[in-house]
Amino acid sequence: MSRGLDQEDLERDPWQERPAEMPQGHGGFATLAAERLRQQPPPLQRIGPGRRPESRRHRQFLDRDRVFYLSDAELQTMRDIGRFRTIGEDDLLRFRYEGNRNPLERDYLNLKAQGLVERRTVSVGQGRKPLPVYTLTRDGKRTLNRAGLDHTDQAVYAGFVKPREAAHDAGIYRMFQAEAARIEAEGSRVERVVLDLELMKKVYSELAKARHLGALEYAERQGQIAAAFGLTVVDGKIPLPDLRIEYQTAQGEPARVDLELATEHYHRGQISAKARAGFKMYRFISTSRGSRAEWEGRELADGILSL
Repeated sequence: MSRGLDQEDLERDPWQERPAEMPQGHGGFATLAAERLRQQPPPLQRIGPGRRPESRRHRQFLDRDRVFYLSDAELQTMRDIGRFRTIGEDDLLRFRYEGNRNPLERDYLNLKAQGLVERRTVSVGQGRKPLPVYTLTRDGKRTLNRAGLDHTDQAVYAGFVKPREAAHDAGIYRMFQAEAARIEAEGSRVERVVLDLELMKKVYSELAKARHLGALEYAERQGQIAAAFGLTVVDGKIPLPDLRIEYQTAQGEPARVDLELATEHYHRGQISAKARAGFKMYRFISTSRGSRAEWEGRELADGILSL
């Protein structure tokens, strides 16, 4: 879902970057009053999956009449938030900051001051447990896309989802971490993640073109479309996974795995359809140290799922 370039973008130099220190008294950003710099900057280092940038030195990014001051660590945090749309605070703290809250708060305050990241608290579960979650703003999405941190066509998302969906969506990042650990343990490397929203847009766009067909022709075309996206038809529908991970094996071959995060809201029919579609099913299990994502190797039974 990266923003395309229009003619205005092609005629000017919209994104420039040079080392800079964080100015005092500007809340993390400033309005560019002077004419934009014209020298060609050195390329921004791409941050590959699984690499944690250590540098917290801020650099200056110029975009139209805005100046953004970001470190590699802050860009990586934005990257994680953007590609998963919503991340819970506990998971961000655990997987991005190794349990260190001070760096998280420092990065968040800078990103918030610049209007790039938002944090809200939603209530989840029967006990209405508070869940702080993070998401990119529209400016954050635009800034991240222009920073070019991915060599793939990785989609980036902005904005909060409905509160009742926030817990499930935030859990997808936790599920990813569990599966990515398995992938990397085999010597493979994660290349890209695909959320159901991206697959939905592509699949439904193709299905819409086949609406005029008769029942038999439509069913044939539906199967072709599903196969083209590595999916399958189940009971006349194309189930979509919560998350697809695209990776490169240790032998250099492209591979992928489709994951589904089942919760207590899933009924047996939904679970069965997802399993028949070939998705790898995850659930959350609760322990004395919190909850974690765990692969469920058998078909899930009703009543055992909780977040």
